[in-house]
Amino acid sequence: MKLTHRLQHLLLLAFAITIMNGCQKDRMEDATAAEDLATAELKIVVPSSDASFAAAQSNAATDYNTFYGPVVQMGNGHIRSWINITRTDNKPLAIGMEITDGALQNLPADAHNFAANTFMLALHKKAKEVTPFDHMMVNWEPEGHEPNGIYNVPHFDFHFYKISTAAQLMITPVPTAAPAAGYLPASYVIQGATVPQMGTHWLDPSSPELPPNFVPFTHTFIYGSNTGRVIFLEPMITLAYLNSGNSVTKAIPQPLHFAPANTYYPGTYSIWENAANGRHYVALGNFVWR
Repeated sequence: MKLTHRLQHLLLLAFAITIMNGCQKDRMEDATAAEDLATAELKIVVPSSDASFAAAQSNAATDYNTFYGPVVQMGNGHIRSWINITRTDNKPLAIGMEITDGALQNLPADAHNFAANTFMLALHKKAKEVTPFDHMMVNWEPEGHEPNGIYNVPHFDFHFYKISTAAQLMITPVPTAAPAAGYLPASYVIQGATVPQMGTHWLDPSSPELPPNFVPFTHTFIYGSNTGRVIFLEPMITLAYLNSGNSVTKAIPQPLHFAPANTYYPGTYSIWENAANGRHYVALGNFVWR
């Protein structure tokens, strides 16, 4: 479900992202060091209507720790990954991205510059120990993408990848085998575009922005696959919704089978803004052992 001109950037993007990854260290060093030191020990609290989940976060200050990934420059600010893990039983409570308000300003305007619009986020090593996720990739879509009238508004694709960056960059625009029955939620029957270095996108026809309802798109949830495997989970969110400061938590439709198994998988995704620090958050939460 991405812009078709991206297919022309397969080789260019591989080179550009390689260079970008090498430059991220420099970008991180350019970020405000004092701000990082001031926030390094702060716990991220995920808004939730789930009483048990809320209690797990608020019973005591020592119930869980927040572990941050390295800072990456975006717009006039920065973005980084984080994960909440309980102290007592080493269980993930939520994993996501923290976005400073400035990161939503002065974003690239050229929709054709896929490399400039792509931000790779490393995870803290503890995140890889308790979830299936390897890294995150954020794609800024300044003009949106097809289908017109639905997703052609400025938005972000927030990818949570279960494969390595190297494996991701090897993905071609040629569709591959679909996952075996049960590895996608039963409702995810719309096979969207296969995008190079991203994967094949799967949508749920009951998503309100799709026909016949055509509710204006604000946020939705996508599964991604390649070579018969589910390789990413993706909240897709408009810039306008992030800037609105609205909060939402939605259930993620679940498959019957999970690969890799014997780890924790999320049951919800959340979007919110912390009015105290002006930062925006996108998270997967309510983890269950699978």
